[in-house]
Amino acid sequence: MKKSIFSAMALGVLLVSLVLLLPASVRAQIPGLEVVEAVQRPEYVTDDMLLNADKDPNNWLLYGRDYASTRYSPLTQINKSNVKKLVPKWSLSFGALEGQDSQVVAYNGRCYVTSSFNKVFAADCETGKVFWKYERELPADLYPHLCCDVVNRGVALYHDKVYLATLDAHLVALDNATGKVVWDKPMGDYKYSESLTLMPMALRGKIIVGTSGAEYGVRGWIAAVDAETGEQVWKTYTIPAPGEPGSETWGGESWKYGGGSAWITGSYDPELNNLYWPVGNPGPDFDRHVRPGDNLYTNSTLVLDPDTGKIKMYFQYTPNDPYDYDGVNEVVLADVGGKKVWLHGDRNGHFYSVDRTTAKCNYVVPLGRVNWVKKFGENCKPEMNWPEKDVVYDKVTKDIAPTLDGGKEWHPIAYSPKTQMAYVPTYNFSMDLQALKMDWKRGEWYLGAKVIRLNPGNGALKAFDAATGQLKWMRADSTPSTSGVLATAGGLVFYGNPQGMFMALDDTTGEMLWSFNVGTGIHGNPTTFTANGKQLVAIVVGPGGGGLWPLHYKEWMKTQSKGGAVFVFGLPE
Repeated sequence: MKKSIFSAMALGVLLVSLVLLLPASVRAQIPGLEVVEAVQRPEYVTDDMLLNADKDPNNWLLYGRDYASTRYSPLTQINKSNVKKLVPKWSLSFGALEGQDSQVVAYNGRCYVTSSFNKVFAADCETGKVFWKYERELPADLYPHLCCDVVNRGVALYHDKVYLATLDAHLVALDNATGKVVWDKPMGDYKYSESLTLMPMALRGKIIVGTSGAEYGVRGWIAAVDAETGEQVWKTYTIPAPGEPGSETWGGESWKYGGGSAWITGSYDPELNNLYWPVGNPGPDFDRHVRPGDNLYTNSTLVLDPDTGKIKMYFQYTPNDPYDYDGVNEVVLADVGGKKVWLHGDRNGHFYSVDRTTAKCNYVVPLGRVNWVKKFGENCKPEMNWPEKDVVYDKVTKDIAPTLDGGKEWHPIAYSPKTQMAYVPTYNFSMDLQALKMDWKRGEWYLGAKVIRLNPGNGALKAFDAATGQLKWMRADSTPSTSGVLATAGGLVFYGNPQGMFMALDDTTGEMLWSFNVGTGIHGNPTTFTANGKQLVAIVVGPGGGGLWPLHYKEWMKTQSKGGAVFVFGLPE
């Protein structure tokens, strides 16, 4: 029976092939046949590829490599035994000095990377030869509307297009073979201080993005558009309007200027069909007194229906936040100890495990020194250490830990299913704050702060047991960890720091096995992939971005230089 089925299939394929080979004049004589054609697109990315990206060791297609945002690669060519031999294979200068928050995405030996000012480069992953470059002409009056430098976090690949979210709040679709603009759609109003700095997410025919702009009192949102046309499919505001669920957590009309920007790419669980999207701080950043209430859905992870944008559930990390503890950090989906969880390192100085089916907290543990919270109550809701560490108008509140950069900044963690550890780039500083009462004005800063002062501290890469939250090891540094993290099946953890050191550590002990000085500070994310069968590791370099730490580059820059570039490393031939 099986033989006859296969024979029939083979015959069908043969007949179709013969039809395609026939001259048009002959095909025209076949009854009912009007169209016979085939269209081939190079580097065509399908939904099947994205949904199974975790099973593809050779490519890096999504922000966190897979929809779960693990930043874990199963590649083992570069491993503990040979990483000391790692050498630079090529580098590409971006021709820009500003902050570089991007990363390389790779498909079948072709690399795509963005730089500041919304440049996009497509290059050969093996040699660095540039195939095409896209440069966007940005409005001259844009820059006062950007809180945190002219950064971008990368492009999304889907079908035959490359998708770029822009600083002037557009979404641009480029032809992946040529870099030519296919369509260019406005998503927001940059004069209102809406901007886009994140890597878009491609998901089942849609491209999903979220806005920046909380520092200007922008009302945050997440939106999905049709991947082929750019037409809006849905838009969900992260700050509820009066009458909507959660609106009672905003006093008066404070919701209109509520912040809640969504500028880090979310995660997706195909089994549950849930989209997990992180949401940032309320506005004004430091004056909680003008927005009484928990201020939903700021500093939260929203669980959305990806087809409609409807909010299914949420988890809030820091209610009524006066510290700018921007909860926009990534959400890592993992199956740990028989539980479906999400892992999240928050700026409020804590590491969380949350049940991703119910949004119930499994545990919360400190990332470093923390003093703004007394204890955690039901479902890990914090009890604030007020009045001692409240931010008020009439005095400077000193030594609030951690700083607005957090116990962890936006730079993403990595999770290894092999070690069951989460690798978290941490900060350990404190700050002094004083609030300032101010009126909201469209397109202007809305911080609500009179004094912002950073106190001395340090940084570290820390490894946590994902099941318990127990700290397993740490590698301390005099500076914070200002890059994303990459974990591999080769037993390695890669990350960088603001002094320009790109490093590989042993994933079970934290021992440093290799380092390379890229010559400038690192704020981008490492990724790994193969080209011509050889594993490569890429890191985007160039200091800048937001937060307090870049202010300290003034001293560092007396002996060092800025410069945006990508470095790609591999084993010697």
